[in-house]
Amino acid sequence: MRGGLTLRRFLLVVVLCIGTFGLMSTSVFAEGDTNPPVDDVKQKIADVARDKGIPPEILKAIAANESAYKQFDEDGSPHISPDGGIGIMQVTPDSIHMDVDEEKLKTDLDYNIEMGAQVLLNKWELDFLPTMNEHDKSVLEDWYFALAAYNGLSKANDPNIHPDDAYQEKIYQRIEQSAFIYGEGESYFAFPEIDINYKDNNDKMFFPADKNHYESRTVTPSQQMYEQGDVVYIDDREGFANISEGAITGAKNKLWPYTPLTITSDDPVESSNAANDFAYYEVEGVTADGYVASAYLNQGSKELVFNDPVDDHRAAALAFVSMNGYAQGYPNGHFGSNDPLRREHVAVMLTNILSLEAPDSYEIQAADAESIDNYREALRKAEYNGLLGGGGKLRPKETLTRAQMAQVMSNAFESYYEEPESTHAFKDADKIWNLEEVNTMYHNNVTVADPFRPNEDITRSQFAIFIYRTMVDVVTD
Repeated sequence: MRGGLTLRRFLLVVVLCIGTFGLMSTSVFAEGDTNPPVDDVKQKIADVARDKGIPPEILKAIAANESAYKQFDEDGSPHISPDGGIGIMQVTPDSIHMDVDEEKLKTDLDYNIEMGAQVLLNKWELDFLPTMNEHDKSVLEDWYFALAAYNGLSKANDPNIHPDDAYQEKIYQRIEQSAFIYGEGESYFAFPEIDINYKDNNDKMFFPADKNHYESRTVTPSQQMYEQGDVVYIDDREGFANISEGAITGAKNKLWPYTPLTITSDDPVESSNAANDFAYYEVEGVTADGYVASAYLNQGSKELVFNDPVDDHRAAALAFVSMNGYAQGYPNGHFGSNDPLRREHVAVMLTNILSLEAPDSYEIQAADAESIDNYREALRKAEYNGLLGGGGKLRPKETLTRAQMAQVMSNAFESYYEEPESTHAFKDADKIWNLEEVNTMYHNNVTVADPFRPNEDITRSQFAIFIYRTMVDVVTD
């Protein structure tokens, strides 16, 4: 009897243990079915996107639009929509024409992202879809038709009928806002009118064979596919970009537009804010070192990085004049930042910047015309436009002083510079022979030097700074 009681107690303990472990198992399973932090989710999406050659901006915008970055609902159950879309990427097994593990779509976040990306790639490859631009995977606009197909080529996604609510249009709206891509006007992305037909009262889109290619107004390369060693430069839309030193939330310094930077890590950091789809890249410049938001980083080239820029401000100026074809460096990678600037080089730069012209019949009037062998055409145009040669000679091999440069610049950009209402009291005003012109430069923030040092030779990088401040801060405002 005691043995029977012991057996019953043993069985009761076993049952309780099974029940307890069952409850524990259920509890652990529920905890596993919660959504990870949003920055971790976005990191997974971005990694898959880059691995498959998809701009992370595109894949993140799909996840944000489809599920608000959620694989699971608040009760721990898989996020499933009424039309059968499953999980973060809302993959619908019945309509994707590929084999998937439906249970893994529900429970495995990584698998769902992977399958969603593959569905999008399959849509990209559809040969009956028109192409946008060069059909380049790295260009955001070129995914237009693949995005429409991802959600379904139905009348609901016809941009002619639903210009704001078509699926692909909403994806680009998300990218514009969350990846911080914008331009002048109400909307950045602008697509042409698409020729779409329907047959036999069917809501499925058909694209005419003779209308299989379109061009968008904008062509925007992804800003989130950079690799370690890539050269980028700062966007000019806001007048500066913050660089956080050491960490994303660290102390911030400001970088000038066009500052060239080198990507130093293959692992950009995602934002923990669900509304922000940009990432932070670790970069370095001349002295700058830290993280910059991808939204401010444009693809550059190694030709923008010189060996002798002195500091990041001058690096920005050198990159600006180089990328615009105003001036170039030397074959050894130097710009000659501290070299005195020769007058013949000033003629070349101003001719390039201002597109100077002169009648074919005009001949150089300067007394030293016969001795000019290099840059003759640029010097001819500079003289004709009254920018050089005012003293009767062009003296192409001679250098220019800072005061002479102020004279040349104030004449060249007279229509752009604001006329000052007062005269700054320079510490060396008694040495400045053309105070009015120097004061104009100071008033327009083209130079900030005081004392001005009028008789010093201007260097090539100082002139680049003058040009940069004029073209970026004055002419384009």
